[in-house]
Amino acid sequence: MGPHHPSTHGVFRMDVKLDGETVVDLQPVFGYLHRNHEKLAENMSYLSSMPFTDRLDYFNSMTNNWAYALAAEKLIEIEVPERAEYLRVIMSELTRLVNHVSLVGFFINDLGALGTPLLYAFREREKILDLFEQASGAR
Repeated sequence: MGPHHPSTHGVFRMDVKLDGETVVDLQPVFGYLHRNHEKLAENMSYLSSMPFTDRLDYFNSMTNNWAYALAAEKLIEIEVPERAEYLRVIMSELTRLVNHVSLVGFFINDLGALGTPLLYAFREREKILDLFEQASGAR
């Protein structure tokens, strides 16, 4: 079944063995969103590999960058200014809002209201992504 099941939005493939209409065996095959970040980062500095973290999950790019930055900062033992922490939390909350708006659009689309509701959700999502672009250059 696949290569992608419609409800997973590209996360994995299922190899299914059938006997008529009965599922006899099912093997999930993960890795379709693998970005090879670990191997690429082996020969890079912490700062150089930062752009790859937002490609790990295209819907949570800001929070992926934040998590990576937190780990790198802990490793090199630096303290981030309080203002930067506030900005990170604001961006993270906006990312969460983007995800919820997208969820509603995808859910309504999966229920059968094809097209228009998803586009309304994406219109609202774009407004927040424009803020991200103004703040960091990334969407």
